[in-house]
Amino acid sequence: MQLYTVQEVFEILKENKITSNIESVRRWLREGSIDGIPPVSRKEGWKVTKEALDCFLADRLPSSFATNDVKEDNEMIVVLNKEQIRAEMWMELAQKNIWEGYVEIKKTRLNECIQHRRYSKQLEERVWERCVANSSSYKKARVSYLLEAFSFEGNRLLLDRRFESLEEQVLFAIIEYVRTKS
Repeated sequence: MQLYTVQEVFEILKENKITSNIESVRRWLREGSIDGIPPVSRKEGWKVTKEALDCFLADRLPSSFATNDVKEDNEMIVVLNKEQIRAEMWMELAQKNIWEGYVEIKKTRLNECIQHRRYSKQLEERVWERCVANSSSYKKARVSYLLEAFSFEGNRLLLDRRFESLEEQVLFAIIEYVRTKS
């Protein structure tokens, strides 16, 4: 029977984008969300069986990824298609309207970004029209973001990390999306 320590469980869950805080693992163990073997002493710490960890992973990962998508690789459990899992989890949160915030899109700033890339005025107008249509329920054009992505026309677009400001990361990603999808 393979046993994991709290630190090992945390590393596996962190790798699978389930948590980024070791205290969450400890809380889940105390609450019984993760079946664990309680410590005999404070020095010993919790232990978790491989089966209990697999069961917890199966409950937390999107429904299209069953435990048979999980394979053992030495001591760590590696989940296949991590980006696909991350995208599905992101979409679940987006459907529940959970966002970090939003970026307001200003036409003057869009114009600067278009000029920076030396794209046409027609592309600028197409991008602006689609930004306004994407924000139809708001007075001003805006997009909501969460972690490394944002929602545009019902799609998950990744921020363009080559730029420093969040506004530029969103604008350049939208420009490229509209340019390639037109």
